[in-house]
Amino acid sequence: MSKVRIRYLVSVIFLVTVLFTGSSVIAAPPDNFTATMVMSGMEMPMARMGTKSRTENPGMPGVVTISLGDMKKTIMMNTSNKTYLEQPLQDQERTPNAYDPDMVIDKKKVGTDTIDGHPCIKYDAVFYRKGKPEEKYKATLWEAQDLREFNIQTELTIPANPKDPGARGKMVMKFKDIKLGAAKASMFEVPGDYRKVSSVQEVMGMGSMEDMMEMMKRMPKGQRPPRP
Repeated sequence: MSKVRIRYLVSVIFLVTVLFTGSSVIAAPPDNFTATMVMSGMEMPMARMGTKSRTENPGMPGVVTISLGDMKKTIMMNTSNKTYLEQPLQDQERTPNAYDPDMVIDKKKVGTDTIDGHPCIKYDAVFYRKGKPEEKYKATLWEAQDLREFNIQTELTIPANPKDPGARGKMVMKFKDIKLGAAKASMFEVPGDYRKVSSVQEVMGMGSMEDMMEMMKRMPKGQRPPRP
């Protein structure tokens, strides 16, 4: 797997996480919940409270990503080595930001469905930045009516990457074990004894991108980031 594709996959996973767990524009009305996000064979515990979201990646034990929409930044921390990295939210590559007023979204009802016993309204959606209308993302959303229109399932169409024409396809994300109102403020804070670092490699306990690629190769098949 090339370095370009690894960076692209990381940006796509971040896109899904931010847009559909940290967005008041695309995601459903509930603004406080915990759940398990299921995507490409991975089950990721996550939480949301207001404009804050938290996601744990089982393929990278101990690594937690926190998105702070009100502060326009993300935090990656490692509970094993007690390190963390802060990055400006707007610096995320290829990622339309739900808190950005430049975001445009068009959502259209296309029917009804039932997902895991939850009655849902199904929508087709297209979203992009005004400044980058050529980067359109398409998705189908299922909003559970018995969970206050919680976006319980999303099918995202991944756009072509000019640097890697083969990196495209569809990604399906579902939520289960949903508990409305269960998120707590402490879930989105860095513990006081954690050490701030300046690179992803330090958070991961690695020295280079090559080390990260090697780690991804060693992951169990069901826990690897999806290959478009």
